[in-house]
Amino acid sequence: MNDIVEFLVPSSKRAAWVIDIAQGTVSWSNSVAKERFADALGVSHDGLTYINRDLKSDLSHFLAQSQSSSLLCFHWLIRDVSNSLYRCTATVISLGSEEALGFSVEAFPCPPSVSQAMPYTYGKNSISERLNSLILLSFSKSGDKQFVSQRAHTLFPNIGNIRELFAVYSAANHFIERVKRDGAVHQEIRLSTASGIRWFELEAHINPANGNIDMFAQDIQELRDYEVKLYRLQNYDSLTHLPNRNLLYQQLEKAKATAEKRERQFGVMYLDLDGFKVVNDTFGHRVGDQLLQEVANRIKTTIPSRSCLYRLGGDEFVVVLEHVKHLNELEEIAVLINATGAEPYPVSDMEMLITTSIGIACYPDHGGDIDTLLKNADAAMYRSKANAHNGYRVYQEQMSEGFSAYLTLGGGLRKAIEEGQFELYYQPKIRSSDEVTVGAEALIRWHHPEKGMIPPDQFIPVAEESGLILPLGEWVIRKACEQLKTWQDQGLPPINLSVNLSGRQFLQPDLVEVVQQILLETGIDPNLLELELTESMLMSDAHGTIKKLHDFREMGITLSIDDFGTGYSSLAYLKKFPIQALKIDRSFIQDLGIDGDDDAIVKATIAMAQSLNLKVIAEGVESRQQMNLLTDYECQEVQGYLFAKPMCCDDFEKYLETFTQIVPPIEG
Repeated sequence: MNDIVEFLVPSSKRAAWVIDIAQGTVSWSNSVAKERFADALGVSHDGLTYINRDLKSDLSHFLAQSQSSSLLCFHWLIRDVSNSLYRCTATVISLGSEEALGFSVEAFPCPPSVSQAMPYTYGKNSISERLNSLILLSFSKSGDKQFVSQRAHTLFPNIGNIRELFAVYSAANHFIERVKRDGAVHQEIRLSTASGIRWFELEAHINPANGNIDMFAQDIQELRDYEVKLYRLQNYDSLTHLPNRNLLYQQLEKAKATAEKRERQFGVMYLDLDGFKVVNDTFGHRVGDQLLQEVANRIKTTIPSRSCLYRLGGDEFVVVLEHVKHLNELEEIAVLINATGAEPYPVSDMEMLITTSIGIACYPDHGGDIDTLLKNADAAMYRSKANAHNGYRVYQEQMSEGFSAYLTLGGGLRKAIEEGQFELYYQPKIRSSDEVTVGAEALIRWHHPEKGMIPPDQFIPVAEESGLILPLGEWVIRKACEQLKTWQDQGLPPINLSVNLSGRQFLQPDLVEVVQQILLETGIDPNLLELELTESMLMSDAHGTIKKLHDFREMGITLSIDDFGTGYSSLAYLKKFPIQALKIDRSFIQDLGIDGDDDAIVKATIAMAQSLNLKVIAEGVESRQQMNLLTDYECQEVQGYLFAKPMCCDDFEKYLETFTQIVPPIEG
């Protein structure tokens, strides 16, 4: 701030004018004032320049008090023709008699700190007439009120001492000490007004003539409110109210700096909801948004308080945990997050299930910079999604190559559908009682012209994310039905052929009509077609699922639950579903006869299914020991490498000719 003495030194280079307070006019102005401020001095008409009404009111109020006090000057702000900010200093003068008083005014350039703050000014140059709240207050050395402008009186009607201005008493003492020590202070601070606590920009200095503390106060509450709103718009997600990508990068940079300084680790967990696009496509974005809000709230209450959850956009989230001592800490959090999918989310009068795939990366082991760390966590997440939904993976170096391949596959998938690069393989289903082949499961394979055979766990997630799973899924059903018809025409023994439905495909609104049309066109017996669905797929919209399943049953199609035991089925709903079969997941079969818990689970599942009149199929059977136990438990059908791997069509036809009536040899 410029020294007050500068304001009292006349200069021909400064803009100067005289105000007749009784008339409210500029009675004289020099050439600099006319050239630099033009209309800013006031409104001209009838050959006179009339000052702003608010300015006249404050000058009159000041003049009335100045005669009974030691006040010398009144200050306000004004802008010149180039929009630069000036401080006007007005001193009381006589205009020819004691009764006729006015003001001699000079304008002084404001320092950059004031100009950049853009305070409000009088008149047409004000930012807003309603916010035209530049006020003046003057206090004695002891802090007692000496003068307040009319605007100040409106805001602080009962002010008696400078300390009563401040919302926090300690802030008042600190402010006064700074003014007395430095001679001038410019800062933003909260003051207590008649309408409540508000933010002000304060500029104060010691008046060298009398030692008073002269203060300019500018109400900036709405500016502060706007800044807060703008900050939230820029840094927080409007749907979930979680911090967004901007704040994520800020925290990661700080976490990296802290980790380097203190030789610590921090972890990043990349989260993606499984099958969320299915929800949006089937139920609409309004339902999808509600589901995202519910998921975000549940995850936020699940993770530790010292971690932070961010939403990157869509169905992608990131959890950051600083000061990680071991990867186990991150894996434990991942397990908790995966467990949140166990309970359905109440959304729009539905109970929806949605799971989460998680990728974990830790600084500095899995990335020396922020972008690499996030990219590697993302790659781990995609590996998790490809292997099995509702799981997690810790980043490993080979995942980066897999991630690049994953992204590359997306570009070639549509072309592959158009050019017919896909083929169905068939894995036999064996009746346990006599080990005769009674059916098969159709499994899709991709013969890439450059990459060779690509397994489904690599391209099915890409198809799900891109929406290409719908035409691809329809192709599988059609191809399976056509093959059944071909085998029938060849005179091969009739078998049951099962097809897996994806989550997005099952929620396709016209799926029943699509399947019905395929059956009509191929002319096969619907009893030979079996559709396999997962538990989470059925529970995503249990009420809507029941109707769709009954429609399939009326057509004669067999329905089974695939990977039973890995999802979160409600037995109450299971009784309502018109399901004919359960497939026990291979994870329970692989340790059969070794792990007592798996034995108990398999035995109990078979017993439950029998009580509900459901057929049980065990997948992943690879040893005779497993087969014998399943037979003892009265499991009706099995499939697995003990009997046959998935085969191409020609090999399966040869297999059918041999093994539909002949019992396979005993292992070993």
